[in-house]
Order: sequence, then C-alpha cells, then structure tokens
Amino acid sequence: MEILVGFVVLIGAVTLINLLLTLAVVRRLRRLDERPAAQAAAPPQLDELPAGSPVPRFRSRTLAGEAITSDDLLGQETVFAFFDTGCSVCKTVIPKLAAHADANGLKPGQVVVVIGDQGAESGEYTRELDGVATVIVEPRMGPVAQEFGIQGVPAFVRADAEGVVMRSGTTVAALVPVST
Repeated sequence: MEILVGFVVLIGAVTLINLLLTLAVVRRLRRLDERPAAQAAAPPQLDELPAGSPVPRFRSRTLAGEAITSDDLLGQETVFAFFDTGCSVCKTVIPKLAAHADANGLKPGQVVVVIGDQGAESGEYTRELDGVATVIVEPRMGPVAQEFGIQGVPAFVRADAEGVVMRSGTTVAALVPVST
C-alpha cells in the first residue's frame, strides 16, 4: 500500500511540474505574439549598399539601345534589380518584382533591371520584364553591377528621387518600406 501511495504522489509531482512548464511556454509565446510590428525582423540589407548611401554613378545602354545613366533617374523613386541568367532563384523572383512594380504604380522607367548574361540566355528574362522595367543586359557581374558593388544575385535596391538608397536586400520584400 505504501508503494502505491508513493507512486501516486510521484505521478502527481511530475504532472504538476509538466503543468508549470506548459504554462511558462504559453506565457512566453503570448509575449512573442504581442511584439510590435516594428520589432519584427526586417529583411537584411546589402552590406555594399546600406540605407543612406548614394546610388553609384553608372552609364550603360538599355536592351532597346538607349543610353541610360544614374543622372537620368534623378527626380523619381527608382527600383534597381540585379539578376543573372545562371541563377536559378532569379527566374522565380521576376514575377514578384513585376507584381511589386504593378502594386506600387512604378513605371518601366522607375524599375531598372540589370541582367548578367552568361551567353544569350537573357531572352526568357527580358520577355517577362517587357513593359515592366528598363532592362540592361551586360556580361555576368558587368560594369553596372560592379559600380553598385553587387556581390551576389538576386539583389534589389530602392532609391529616392535624390538618388539616395532607401532600402536594399536580396528579396523583393527589401523594397517595401519598414513601417514605424
């Protein structure tokens, strides 16, 4: 009989400890849920182009053969996107970039896409970007990507009308302003 009483007391103690631990976990989860949105993790920015830095000066030609420079883009908010035809992720991100441009009313002159082409493979990319962006095709990590200091793709930069980087990162989400 004493063994049975001891066993019941032991089970009761283990159950009580389990209940206290469960309550502690629930309380911790509620605290995490109540965090303000501003404290939520924002997408990391590109080290090479942090917010507040000037947009690098560049000169290139668009796919249509028109000259384009960084000075041409002053006076309007601009989104820069860097892709490479050898990047498997890049192709899947293009529709997200197009949706972002559409949702934010960005004209093709406000979205500049630089495609690093490894050998006449840019056709698939340029078809999806037709009417959405101004496209520059250059060799892999070519002159414009080098001016921006791009280390990997995909990469995105959002600049204000004065040519100052507002946001940068490796996802389209990096283009969305952080709400305060």
